[in-house]
Amino acid sequence: MKKRTQITLFVLVVVTILLAVTIAVSASPNGDFNAVYKVAGTPVTWITGVFKKAASGVSEWFTYMFSYRSVKTELEELREKNAEIPVLEDEKERLILENNELRRLLDFEDYSSDYNLIPARIVAEDVTDWFNTFTVDRGANDGVTRGATVISPDGLVGIVTEEGIGASKILTIVDEDNAFMCRVSRNNELVRVRGVSGEKMVYELRVDRLSSTSSVQVGDRIVTAESGGVFPAGILVGTVKSVEIDRDSSIATALVEPAVDLTLLSKVFIMVEK
Repeated sequence: MKKRTQITLFVLVVVTILLAVTIAVSASPNGDFNAVYKVAGTPVTWITGVFKKAASGVSEWFTYMFSYRSVKTELEELREKNAEIPVLEDEKERLILENNELRRLLDFEDYSSDYNLIPARIVAEDVTDWFNTFTVDRGANDGVTRGATVISPDGLVGIVTEEGIGASKILTIVDEDNAFMCRVSRNNELVRVRGVSGEKMVYELRVDRLSSTSSVQVGDRIVTAESGGVFPAGILVGTVKSVEIDRDSSIATALVEPAVDLTLLSKVFIMVEK
């Protein structure tokens, strides 16, 4: 061992022994060496305090770092959950709408027990024909046939005029070529309804040939009749919004607002006989 190293070790041993003896002897506050302890113990106490503060600082730093990481992880999880909220809200709204549709479709069970309801989405509209016709994504492969009735949860939409393998063309009830028999749900009066599609994009139906004894009035609900065999009976067509009498001919007519808003329609149901 080198001489310098030996001297260093000797000094450290001596200092350690002296400090130990001093602390032991001066443990009594009335001891003779109490003054010596105060002088020798002061730097020891200071050094101990420094180490305690350093250790405390290191402990606090590690605690802070672990807490920061934990908080950061929680914040990231919260951000992910917050990002999912709009998606969940959209899904909730979609389920509510579908539930409402299904509830309204239950009203058709009374007279559609002989039919299967095939859901279909509108994939194309004929803008050159004032939206009186449109194409859906269901066809012969799905059991759709020409002449099938088309409805929505709100009421009558139209009739299938052409069916392809995977698509079909629908003629809506507001088309001027459409004329079919209906009844007034209030008193079961039989009336004829014809489509009216004006150039102002106002979709209406007209009840014509009202008899002089007809009691049709504003607010009456019009439903399909069994006469004519075009549509199953009992499907809601619309509500009477005005009754007019021609001054020259004295013939009474009534305008009917369709139950289905064709401008907002995106999905329909095709009634196919079982």
